[in-house]
Amino acid sequence: MPETTTTARGASLTAAELAALRKHVVHTADGRLAKTSVAKPRTVADFATTAADVRRMIEVDLAAFIDQQTKKTPPGETPAPVPVFIWAHGGLTDKDAGLLTAQRQTGWWKKNGVYPIHLVWESGFKTTLEDVVRGKAGKRGFTDLTDLAVEAAARVLGGRKFWDDMKLDSAGACLPSVGGGDPGGAFVLAGALREFMAANPGAIELHIGGHSAGSIYHSHFVPRLFEGDDRVDSVKTVTFLAPAVRIDTFEATLLPLAEAGKIESLSIFTMDENHEKRDNTAGIYRKSLLYLVSRAFEAEKDAEILGVEEHLRGSGRTMAYLGDRSERLVLGPVTRGPRSSTQATSHGDFDNDEQTMMSLARRVVGVPDSNEADHVAVFPARAREVGEFVPAPRPEPTGARGAASRKLALCIGIDAYPRDPLSGCVADAESWAKALGDAGFQVESIHNGDATRDAILRAMLDKVSSARDGDVVAIQFAGHGTFVPDLDGDETDEFGPKDEALCPVDFRDGQLIVDDDLGAIWDAIPEGVAVTLFFDSCHSGSVNREITPTEFVSRKIPAGATPRMTVLDAGEEAAFREERAASPDDPFRTAAWKRVVEVETDRAAAPPTPRADGREVLISACQPDQVALETNGHGVFTTAALGVLAKTPKLTNAAFVAAVFDVLDDTYEQRPMLSAAGDLGARGLLSSVHEAFATAAPDSVESNGHRAPADVRTAAIVAILRATADLLEAGGD
Repeated sequence: MPETTTTARGASLTAAELAALRKHVVHTADGRLAKTSVAKPRTVADFATTAADVRRMIEVDLAAFIDQQTKKTPPGETPAPVPVFIWAHGGLTDKDAGLLTAQRQTGWWKKNGVYPIHLVWESGFKTTLEDVVRGKAGKRGFTDLTDLAVEAAARVLGGRKFWDDMKLDSAGACLPSVGGGDPGGAFVLAGALREFMAANPGAIELHIGGHSAGSIYHSHFVPRLFEGDDRVDSVKTVTFLAPAVRIDTFEATLLPLAEAGKIESLSIFTMDENHEKRDNTAGIYRKSLLYLVSRAFEAEKDAEILGVEEHLRGSGRTMAYLGDRSERLVLGPVTRGPRSSTQATSHGDFDNDEQTMMSLARRVVGVPDSNEADHVAVFPARAREVGEFVPAPRPEPTGARGAASRKLALCIGIDAYPRDPLSGCVADAESWAKALGDAGFQVESIHNGDATRDAILRAMLDKVSSARDGDVVAIQFAGHGTFVPDLDGDETDEFGPKDEALCPVDFRDGQLIVDDDLGAIWDAIPEGVAVTLFFDSCHSGSVNREITPTEFVSRKIPAGATPRMTVLDAGEEAAFREERAASPDDPFRTAAWKRVVEVETDRAAAPPTPRADGREVLISACQPDQVALETNGHGVFTTAALGVLAKTPKLTNAAFVAAVFDVLDDTYEQRPMLSAAGDLGARGLLSSVHEAFATAAPDSVESNGHRAPADVRTAAIVAILRATADLLEAGGD
């Protein structure tokens, strides 16, 4: 009985099958080839590819296949070039599934006279996506969350880092030697192909294919074929299925080659907008993976992705090329002849769909676009079984209007920082919890060691996403604030301005909460939900702090007061970078990351700006150029704010901040700040959006000086007049 190894999908590969795949698979991990390999791997884990294996594949195995095909040429005819098809799978395909796909498709390609080479590259993204999207954010899981909430969780709980890591791996696979180390695996393959084609002109022609993130891989690989003195003249076809590559990367790498005719035919198969938005990801997200990539995993939200039809419509240069010939862009599901048909209705379907793969094969072997019968072997049924069944998600929750509104609160206080202890934050959280509880709020509290980054973000997201139309949510935080490097710039060695961050208890391990995290969660606030934030820390909501670390260290703090602010050292900033972005931890990966960012020409490089259209109201303890303080066992802001709340609960948001401003002791150079979009400043403090309380207000309200601005004063007067009117009406009953 032959030895077998069972893949994660339950299928088995025998030792003989694994050995046969060594002729057709280039396997890399972190972009690199293995140092050693075995000729007869017994398990998937044993399967590896070395640089010598790659050269053998081209010089021996491919050459032998060409000889076999040449013998089929009728006497007197010149042998046609043998198509070599180089396939890169998507980011959700692990090593097991990549090898299984290769095993089930290799024979089919060879029946059609094509020599297939499968690039199997390990990515942890599939596991990460499942962890992030399948119920590991919030108490309730994800089955009843909105898509906005799923996007928020995916962004703040690790999805972006792993997507960046995946891009780094694909770029690294295509790098030359760095610092005397080994080159990337795909770079070795490109060199071997160039050498073979130079030594055997006319023997082969190159065809490229990739699904999803495979398009990112090929955006780095294909240009390597056109380098050096032995550069190839052309690549016959490049065909992408539901490509996840950014449009700016595509336009920087592959489109110029297509426009110049170096890529003779470049085409895309993807779903139309309607089907893209009816797809689901992991049975949870109610759109295709490409939307999740665009909205959650890229550096900037709503990054333009090549496989998204609505993004293509706005891409002038790319669309000019694709629209020039009808077969360059196939929007499915559609039946449009033998070379341009697809019935894929989900992102993961394309490389398992018979019509898609048959169209791809006909393009590779050169079958004309006609209704005449051809001899292309039918895509095998077993190859269609590699995909996994994904159940449809529940309908988007709506939160019916008319249901009794609820008041939900989250109170967070951290004193027990290992190196930066405070003494009034837990007391603040407890005081806020009592005040909010007395006002009818259901309060959840997180204190000290329980207040990790992960726990805080999950609780915030859970509180926001569980709210429904008419609910009121209050989130309070008392603890340290700090500065962090801006990681969204386009430089790999300069991390831009310092952004604001909240400090969870584990912040010195790189676990900080930045405005991008908070903004993603506030974006998930359901319509009709009022959210008010009380931050008693050095976090003003203005995105960038106007006080530098040096200024903070030299600032004089009043006697008896402690600042709720701290500064990271160089090692801690490095830990933050490693936790929050792809970590270039050696020269090879640093070079790979530089290449990734270099071709993302639209990557968010401008400094972030305050949110102008949010649904949240943020009341901060201090201005951007000030420091939040605590004294006598409480935060200076909290003491003043709770005093105002107890005496005058019926104020607008703006009037509340003005009142707190007035009662703060002038001993402390600290003044509260209100950040509120539109007319939110004139809404009643901690009131439902449906309560008729507010008056007209400016486009936005933000106090930013050392005295109450005129609009805040006006709002306070209006609130007093309204309160007086309420008393008169009550007295007349």
